[in-house]
Amino acid sequence: MDWVVFWSGYISNMIRVENQNFLYFLHEEDKFDCSSLSALCQYLAKLETISLGQVKDLYFIREQILKHLVDHVGSKDLYTIFDLPSDYWEYLDHMGLEIKKLSVRLEQTLEVKN
Repeated sequence: MDWVVFWSGYISNMIRVENQNFLYFLHEEDKFDCSSLSALCQYLAKLETISLGQVKDLYFIREQILKHLVDHVGSKDLYTIFDLPSDYWEYLDHMGLEIKKLSVRLEQTLEVKN
């Protein structure tokens, strides 16, 4: 499978909250789906290269996840996030760590080109 096509489809689906990815479950079903977030982190850990636009997309997705959690964890909220594990921050930290690793790799690539 072509990496660029896969990335473009996967991330654009996540940004548009489509195709039952983690953001879809969180936004549409109010479900913290650990397996889909873990799958995303595992995928990110395997990436060897990334573009600036792709890193920006990942930071946007992480920001949307955090906003959704902040908006729906309050005691006065009408919605409840189902299957929210007590260690949910560990999942988010793992995602943040993988994004940070990719960002550092991108910085190193840009330094070599300059």
